[in-house]
Amino acid sequence: MKPINYINIIKETKRLIVRPTREDDFITIRDGLKAQGEQKSKYDDEEIELLEQYTETFCKNNVNSLIQYAKDDKAYMFRVFKNTEGTYIGGVIIKTIQRKNFQWAEIGYWLLNQHWGNGYGSEMVKAAIDVAFNELHFHRVEAHINLDNIASQRTAERSGMKLECIRKDFIYEEDSWTDNMVYVINNTKS
Repeated sequence: MKPINYINIIKETKRLIVRPTREDDFITIRDGLKAQGEQKSKYDDEEIELLEQYTETFCKNNVNSLIQYAKDDKAYMFRVFKNTEGTYIGGVIIKTIQRKNFQWAEIGYWLLNQHWGNGYGSEMVKAAIDVAFNELHFHRVEAHINLDNIASQRTAERSGMKLECIRKDFIYEEDSWTDNMVYVINNTKS
């Protein structure tokens, strides 16, 4: 496998730029976090809560941690910006599950709630899947989605992912084991 140059991975779509976080993104990200509306669902809390701890020092430390995760081939996080005015709208993370004979990753994604309903979610996830296959050399990408997270299920489907199964008692969250829908997409070119 070729070495991965995480810092220089940039994927542009018609409306978006998907790339690693930089230290000089601090103000743009903070402004995006500040512009969020009130929480719209129980899955809309992490980015709202992030604003409280999002300082310039936090941003710098976060960038360094993300670079190390990428060097260790554990995770690759990308922020998503509108390509016209550079507004921060969300992000994606691609986590290595298994390399060797599998080349298998998990994808997670979030969209700041002021940008919901514009098709940005599926656009950024499609771009991230392209990065997972063509830059990070994964063969299989999975999204693990709670049964009641309809918006995330639709995003996965619109991104070309297919429901494979429901894994029972799969993830421990909120003091109990939860079932998750597993959406998948395989790289047919690998």
